[in-house]
Amino acid sequence: MHPVKLPKYIDDPITLLIWSADEFVPFTLVLLIGMLIGQLLVALLLSLVVIKFYRRYRESRPDGYTQHALYWLGLYQGHIRTRPNPYIRTFYP
Repeated sequence: MHPVKLPKYIDDPITLLIWSADEFVPFTLVLLIGMLIGQLLVALLLSLVVIKFYRRYRESRPDGYTQHALYWLGLYQGHIRTRPNPYIRTFYP
């Protein structure tokens, strides 16, 4: 029996296979695109490279940076109903 790695903190991201959830999303997107164009092996290798660069990008920035960038671009709304529209850049009193 192999030991199971438990998260160190309660707010650590979910682990899927050997990656965290935010690393698993780019892997599946690149792999899905590779399946659609018929280049599965190339997409598998490319997705591993994408994960490596994403991990380096994520570790060099503070926690929540990617989520904030996606919100700023308007790609992520979150679950909070009181969060303002990301396309409104100037607020008037």
